[in-house]
Amino acid sequence: MVSFSNPQPSGCSAMSNKTRSLSTTPTFVGTLTAKKPSFWVTNRGATIGCSILVLAAIIIPFTASPAMMNVAVFAMIFALPAIGLNLLMGLAGQVSLGQAAFFAIGAYTHAILLTKFDLPGPVAAVGAIVMAMIVALLVGLPLMRLRGHYLALATLGLGFIVMIIVREWDFTGRTTGIYGIPRPEVFGVVINNNGYFFWFLTPFVVIGLILAINLSRSRAGRALSAVNDSELAAESLGVNTYALRLKVFVISAGFAGIGGVFYAYQVAIVSPQVASFHLSVEILLMVVIGGLGSVWGALAGSFLVEFLGEGMSEIIPALIPGATGEVQLLGYGIVLVLVILLLPGGLHQVAAAGWARATGLWRRRGAESARGIRRPAHTAADLHEPIVADAETTDIALPAISVPVAAGEPILVIEGLTKQYGGVTAVNNVSFSVPAGTILGLIGPNGAGKTTCFNMISGALAPTSGSVTFLGTSIAGRKPHVAADLGLTRTFQNLQVFTSTDVVGNVYMGRFRKGRAGVLRGMLGMQTGEQHENRTLARDLLQSMHLTDVADEAAAALPFGRQRMMEVCRALASEPALLLLDEPMAGLSGHERDVLANLLRRLRTAGLTIVLVEHDVAQVMSLADHVAVLDDGVLIAHGDPETVRNDPAVVVAYLGTDIDEAEHDLIELEEHV
Repeated sequence: MVSFSNPQPSGCSAMSNKTRSLSTTPTFVGTLTAKKPSFWVTNRGATIGCSILVLAAIIIPFTASPAMMNVAVFAMIFALPAIGLNLLMGLAGQVSLGQAAFFAIGAYTHAILLTKFDLPGPVAAVGAIVMAMIVALLVGLPLMRLRGHYLALATLGLGFIVMIIVREWDFTGRTTGIYGIPRPEVFGVVINNNGYFFWFLTPFVVIGLILAINLSRSRAGRALSAVNDSELAAESLGVNTYALRLKVFVISAGFAGIGGVFYAYQVAIVSPQVASFHLSVEILLMVVIGGLGSVWGALAGSFLVEFLGEGMSEIIPALIPGATGEVQLLGYGIVLVLVILLLPGGLHQVAAAGWARATGLWRRRGAESARGIRRPAHTAADLHEPIVADAETTDIALPAISVPVAAGEPILVIEGLTKQYGGVTAVNNVSFSVPAGTILGLIGPNGAGKTTCFNMISGALAPTSGSVTFLGTSIAGRKPHVAADLGLTRTFQNLQVFTSTDVVGNVYMGRFRKGRAGVLRGMLGMQTGEQHENRTLARDLLQSMHLTDVADEAAAALPFGRQRMMEVCRALASEPALLLLDEPMAGLSGHERDVLANLLRRLRTAGLTIVLVEHDVAQVMSLADHVAVLDDGVLIAHGDPETVRNDPAVVVAYLGTDIDEAEHDLIELEEHV
């Protein structure tokens, strides 16, 4: 017969409809005043950088030649659309070749409002920015459903459409464009030279930098970074990736729009060339040279590309008489390819490596001076050391969980769930319910359809037929973030780690659905308290899984087993009402499995509902209140562990034969031995 260990008591208790703590000890003990770890950067660096930029802006007009001053002004103008494109590409992971289209919309709208409607400059500027953002919203609604090169091609087409419209429309002046744009005035002073205009630009560029930096470090920014690492995992934590990317697309267009406003002021004429593909490539090159994801890199890249363009405009005609702007575009393309091949991180990669080397040397020298010895950080061998804490530890505080229904009431109801791939049926008419405050074990041989069933429950897959009802709401076929918002969180059979951040950053992302700070609050930096509270909770959760010692290590550097434990912590950080665990014990040592099993018992005692897919059948039988067995996509058994253990269909599913034949084979094997 199949030998399973005896089940242990479930320990379930009646729960009221409220949120409860998982421990009798105080939550968040001794961490609120802890020193902020290096992962949680402050705005000190941004403050220093902006101060240096302002100081340089004051000095440059007094020292630069007229030609260099003209280049510097255009570099500051194009820094704005470059910062916006950097947010879209580096943060949201969306490639756009149409930034010049929104730049042109801003420039044309500003010129029209000034020359045809005689509106004040500030009003016209706001109108131009709003128009660029409205157009981005309208075109972004369908475009943001595209990915990769499809989106790049679509935005490329947008640029050509805008250029054709302004070239063929009388209202925009056709090929002549709109001219006679007045110079801006500040307190009655006309900004009529490049030095004044450079000073006029600087505050807007500084504000744009601060807004972009705040966004990249905000709740929304961290969510977008997580989406780039694993869109499925991010959505399972409550991130609406489509809506978030659309918002960043609109914000990026706003940056391009204000750049177009200053361009119209500077050149006093707006022509169709402002929407050209050449300009889109130039802005793209600024972002790539500066470094994707680096706001400061976009600013540095704009200066470098403008000076590069100035040099190429003089060198190319000297080398190739009669050469046109198309040759310069070819030069930009060569530079772009070289940067991608030789320096994929751009200037930011060089600066970050130099800074890390310098600060690392300074810190090592300081540590040696203070202690007289060198104490290195965790080595790779340290990270692979097994967890040695007591598996039965119960005095570590855990976060609150959501208990929305009374114990024993159905929290999840599956009816007729079916998934077909062509002529293959992976899951066939599966039905079961999960009572609140219990653990359901979902077991079966490899290929039985367990993970497919999980994916349909969580929203990662749309079922062919059937229904999934969670807390009275139908979630079948809906996106994972919908279920996550209701309190359903999951882990994955194939690990989904956010590799761009560290361990505590991964767990922090689990708090996304509990946060309230949106994109606007993030850009304004109005979420410090929420971030501090969430990172404190993340560290407490890591302590509960005995991962405190690796909290600040790169998540990608952890061994497989510890990444599993970290993923469970991340799921728990969302305070779920229902936790789906897909093979959480795979890759864990025996002691780590005991630690996790003890944690799951405590969670159940507190009222959390858990559905567990696991190949360690002995652990499932000891943990679960109910067990469901799938075989070839069909539910063949469902009941308490003892009943399922002795079900002939289950024995056949696992051994490929019936009980009598299995016993006979075992007797023969023993006699042979």
